[in-house]
Amino acid sequence: MDMLKKLLGGSSPAPLHPSVTGALGPVMAQPAGVGHADADFAAQVDIRRELLRVRTRNTLRLSGIPENWIDAQVLLEPAGGRTFMHLRLVVRHWDPRLMRYAIAFQRMLMQEIERIDPQAAQWLLSIVWAFPPELEAPDLELPQPSAWLGLEAKHSGHDDLQSDLARLYAVRDADLAHPGAIKR
Repeated sequence: MDMLKKLLGGSSPAPLHPSVTGALGPVMAQPAGVGHADADFAAQVDIRRELLRVRTRNTLRLSGIPENWIDAQVLLEPAGGRTFMHLRLVVRHWDPRLMRYAIAFQRMLMQEIERIDPQAAQWLLSIVWAFPPELEAPDLELPQPSAWLGLEAKHSGHDDLQSDLARLYAVRDADLAHPGAIKR
């Protein structure tokens, strides 16, 4: 355990190897003759990547979510001589409970990650959710804008909406026709 913590949270970050390129780019295999510090750095990235994958799988199992519902993908972001990480959770099976409990799941996952590496918040920049375009879900169209305000009519029929709008416009027009009659 101490060796793992040393590898994950060494006292000073190793310099970025030139084979790491571009934002969110992959870490390439180390060429022959790479220095010890560079090899340690590459090992640290690989260990952290595996830590994220294993902790995600374990958190799914602990929470009762089927493991095949979510894939863990690790994205790398080299910056300032260090490599930061983003964990992308790709939803492979739609279930409305996933979004309802997404924040709770993320918190539990972060606790699991920090239990192994207390400095994870230093290198794990984000946990993001991704929905592939081909993902099937029951609601493929957005509701009426009023639904977000809790004003959705009991009957969502087009005729009911039109008649409600007509009544609102009639009240407004009557008030505008008599400007002195506005009640305060």
